[in-house]
Amino acid sequence: MTKKIVVFGLGARGLIYAQFAKQYPEKFELVAIIENNESRIEMAKAEFSNVPVFSDYKDFLKEKIAADIVAVATQDNQHKEHAIAMMAAGYDLLLEKPIANNVEDCYAIYQASKEYARKVIVCHVLRYTPFYSTVKRIIDSGKLGEVITIHASENVGYYHQAHSFIRGPWRNKAESSPMILAKCCHDMDILRYLMGEECLSVNSYGGLYYFNEAHAPKDCAQYCSECKYEDCIYKAQTLYLQEHIRSFARYFTTRELTDENVLEDLRGTQYDKCVFKNDNDVVDHQVTIMQFAKGKTACHTMTAFSQEIYRDLKIHGTKAELVGVVEKNSIEIRYFGGETEKITIDVSEANVGGHMGGDYFMMNSLYKDLNGEKAEGVTYLDVSIDSHLMSFAAEESRLGKGKTCAIEK
Repeated sequence: MTKKIVVFGLGARGLIYAQFAKQYPEKFELVAIIENNESRIEMAKAEFSNVPVFSDYKDFLKEKIAADIVAVATQDNQHKEHAIAMMAAGYDLLLEKPIANNVEDCYAIYQASKEYARKVIVCHVLRYTPFYSTVKRIIDSGKLGEVITIHASENVGYYHQAHSFIRGPWRNKAESSPMILAKCCHDMDILRYLMGEECLSVNSYGGLYYFNEAHAPKDCAQYCSECKYEDCIYKAQTLYLQEHIRSFARYFTTRELTDENVLEDLRGTQYDKCVFKNDNDVVDHQVTIMQFAKGKTACHTMTAFSQEIYRDLKIHGTKAELVGVVEKNSIEIRYFGGETEKITIDVSEANVGGHMGGDYFMMNSLYKDLNGEKAEGVTYLDVSIDSHLMSFAAEESRLGKGKTCAIEK
């Protein structure tokens, strides 16, 4: 049965959900868009011409439009207001991560979900990737024996760090969230999901080491467009013209992504600023150690300093170890005293969104869940909040120079 969806916030994330509905009308009908950015409103009217667009969510609520789910994809610090308003009006939610950028707001949304008896599914898209779904099935099959410890790393990519966490919306934790929450609550959720038990405490170390004025080249300009250092690897005019990065230009232009349009619309914007002369304060490296309920452990490393964006994983069990790289969709199971089993994962079915198929399969799981079917990966706010409590504890530990922080739910 087709389900009706509202997209609240038509940024990079919200656009994926709207496009999924457009491409699979037998699954979702897009019944409204809420967006207050003028250029995105114009884009919405052109791309989804038969869908009403509201610039104020209060005007949307007055219309009492029937919907099975509202996808809340606004900025992190707006989630509390927007999520609670939608639930109070009777809507279930697909809520972008992070749930909120502080503990109090997370709990406020959680309490509201119980008060209004609404479903809240958090967009922990990594759960739905064929890679992590396969890993979870392998663990549950017993092939690895009992899992004892897990090591995971998130290699953000030098250009992604520059775009999102130095120049972009997530550069300043007061305006968005700490890096461990904004970027890595995905990973905290995956570790909780794969381990299959609650995390009790964390220790974390890290900081903003490199992207500050102390490392700025001599006499470099405030803006890349005015800078004499043409060979800087972070020069915006070079980065945004690279094919695998060009789509990031959507953050500062809605025009066709030609070289001329990108360079013209980039000049003088936040995304043209020098990476060493900005107001960013989120970390560029962080290591977090976790202890779980039965004494098992995990370690997670986040680093800005990688050539590409990728996540890798090592799981150590009592019978075998598992190693894999998400972006390569490759897994090896190395049996103790035996052979190595190699698994290649097919993600060709996923044709909407990113995250190695995670967006596509999440929307399919959402559709099944809304129709009362068993849907792999789907969890509600009571479990999803664990990853955020782990992230908040990690940030508290980091600021406390690695002190042990217990996680209290």
